[in-house]
Amino acid sequence: MSATPASDSAALLARADRYYVPVYRPRRIVLDRGQGSRVWDSDGRDYIDFGAGIAVNSLGHADPELIAALQAQAAKLWHTSNVFVSEPPLRLAEELVAASAFAERVYLCNSGTEANEAAIKLVRKWAATAGRPPERRVILTFHGSFHGRTLAAVTATAQPKYQQGYEPLPGGFRYCDYNDLASVEAAMAAGDVAAVLVEPVQGEGGVVPAAEGFLAGLRALCDRHDALLVYDEIQCGMGRSGKLWAWQNDGVAPDMLCIAKALGAGFPIGAMLVGARAAETWQFGAHGTTFGGNPLAAAVARVALRRLAEPALLANVARQAAAL
Repeated sequence: MSATPASDSAALLARADRYYVPVYRPRRIVLDRGQGSRVWDSDGRDYIDFGAGIAVNSLGHADPELIAALQAQAAKLWHTSNVFVSEPPLRLAEELVAASAFAERVYLCNSGTEANEAAIKLVRKWAATAGRPPERRVILTFHGSFHGRTLAAVTATAQPKYQQGYEPLPGGFRYCDYNDLASVEAAMAAGDVAAVLVEPVQGEGGVVPAAEGFLAGLRALCDRHDALLVYDEIQCGMGRSGKLWAWQNDGVAPDMLCIAKALGAGFPIGAMLVGARAAETWQFGAHGTTFGGNPLAAAVARVALRRLAEPALLANVARQAAAL
């Protein structure tokens, strides 16, 4: 394959600087194609892709089975909206419930932020349906977390650097120190916490796993205070910990689970999985999405879910983790 002249690469970068809203500082290369764990830039240089699209491309680039699933669905049906039922998202929802070990229902969306935003709304609706006034619908999150860029999700993200300039932020969030059960117990003592939103492994500014007993302690506190336990596994889920779900390493099931990133192996999709306590809270018209559950995304995600749940792949993750 012939490389793009360097002058053309420079021109493309200049156009990116001109036309994109400057919220990113991309590397000064133009990626052109990928195969497996490697990518090539438009000048023909190759790289090993350790970033994987920020924990997204867990099956690598140009995987034949993913391509086949996308092409087959593209020839049938691209989009319907949720006014109709189509088979790929329905099958995906069924398979996610089966793989989850706790969920009863699934809400499909387009990204991790949207999954967390849905979870925040569902928590509030669940608390309201139980008769709790707004001041008793607090959501507890943790310093060092990252839950997304929408206004509620960035407020849940207990990092001022992501929040500055976007005030006034939504109310009803409280922050604790990660892996500090005593601080969580104190924060929940007033009885106004409706949910705890936590990453089983924090991925912002390092890799910080939940300490032994931390998730179990959160589960006990949520049960004691009639609060929901919500896991954000958008980055740490989908096999990255050696289990399909990171929480399975501790054996402590949530009430809700938010996933995205590797669920689509590069195709945009997210999902919120809901267990028995909140599965019937939302009813017709309570929330929605135009593109969530898109047949193209769902067809690809079905392959990704099956592949990333394979015992041989998960065992290899554990072997590589030990070696590294």
